[in-house]
Amino acid sequence: MNEIKNTVVNRPICLLLGALGGQGGGVLIDWLVNAAKRAGYPAQATSTPGVAQRTGATTYYFELFPEKNPVGSPIFTFFPASDDLDLMIAMEPTEAGRAIERGFVTDFTTVITTTERVYSTSEKVSAGDGRINVVPVIETIEKASKKLIQLDVTALSVGTAARGNAIAFGAVIGSGILPLTPQDCRAAITEKGVAVASNLAGFDIGLKAAQEGVQPIQLEDSHTYQKAPKEFDAEISVFPKTAHDIISHGIVRLIDYQGPTYARKFLKRIKKIGDIDKDQTKKLTSETARHLARWMSFEDVIRVAQLKTRPQRLPRIRDELKVDSTTPLKLTDYFKPGRDEVLGVIPKSLSWLVPSLNKGVALHIPTGSAFGFAMLKFLSALKPLRARTNQYIEEQKAIDQWLDAVIEANSRNYYLACQTANLAILARGYGDVRKTGMKKLDLLFMDWGKNLENNLSGITAQVDQLILLAHSNPDAV
Repeated sequence: MNEIKNTVVNRPICLLLGALGGQGGGVLIDWLVNAAKRAGYPAQATSTPGVAQRTGATTYYFELFPEKNPVGSPIFTFFPASDDLDLMIAMEPTEAGRAIERGFVTDFTTVITTTERVYSTSEKVSAGDGRINVVPVIETIEKASKKLIQLDVTALSVGTAARGNAIAFGAVIGSGILPLTPQDCRAAITEKGVAVASNLAGFDIGLKAAQEGVQPIQLEDSHTYQKAPKEFDAEISVFPKTAHDIISHGIVRLIDYQGPTYARKFLKRIKKIGDIDKDQTKKLTSETARHLARWMSFEDVIRVAQLKTRPQRLPRIRDELKVDSTTPLKLTDYFKPGRDEVLGVIPKSLSWLVPSLNKGVALHIPTGSAFGFAMLKFLSALKPLRARTNQYIEEQKAIDQWLDAVIEANSRNYYLACQTANLAILARGYGDVRKTGMKKLDLLFMDWGKNLENNLSGITAQVDQLILLAHSNPDAV
């Protein structure tokens, strides 16, 4: 079937593009249409809008009849059919997986995909790590398609202001599937008039990468690891080796959050778990350490201010926007703190002064200005007072309740103990989301020991269900 198709000249070349809002999919398709018309080929493009950056992708469908000035007018369609697609472009790798699921990608199809992930809403809202493992997706694309071209946009664009859509445009032409010349495409970019210099540079980068078969160095996102200061080495050494990295990383996080004394409180708590963890895998120790470090560094107003005033934040934003230090940058942060957030920066004794603030207080702080930056810097400087705030006291009480439940569960069933440790994912977010999760934990752990003694299997099933709901449908928890 495919051999016959490759010899047929009276069919259009079909291209499908999947792009999220802000990735320049519409501009890329405009370039293709303009380049085709400039070269004298009949072409048509349509689009099916998604929900922009948040929950979906816009798909663009492009057809080009590979004959200049044909006799009669070619009849184009508005959407692809299975086994008709010559080329699939995915500006996010899971979009290529979606195309496979819908039957568009076959052994007749060449796939061009970027390697960078843009996490979907379903991945972000899942309690815990809800990310899709992209490696099996890439492997499936390789097996299902005729050819796979991967573009590590970040690596390819180093030292330039090139954007992903321009690099993908160059790769499309570099694949040799469309009868368009680089000159036609460069002219289309110039005529469009959008960031011409950087887009021309990106086009040339993608063209060369496709022609030379440049492959990404790494397919998987690597985890950031930070080693604790040497003075903690002896204290870390008493734990199982399998837990050293996560404990060390947690110490660095908590030193940054509150200081060395707070980090040693983390070690003291983990030591209680390590002492009772008799399983060969030591999974309970590692899982508890991971969740404990995150919970102990809960994001109150002080923490948010600290993160937003880090020296490296503005350079990172400039790097993401591809603008240098000579370009003016106006940065405004949006906040809507409720009562719980305000309590995070005042002593418990003054909590009665704070009204309910059911809808929160909308604040627009110009972080890029001296005044806005100074305001956030002042809030971050309140870190020494955190231990006296109402939120801190309540969080520590809830943490101790959770750890006691883990220890109690371990005395009866190791699997339940590990699952109880994982229940810490309910202590997430802020405002009503966090309050709801914390109430769930408090109700569950009420009379915990007695309930375990009377109904161990029922409690285990309940814990499993809570974790499942937290991952699959957070709103139901």
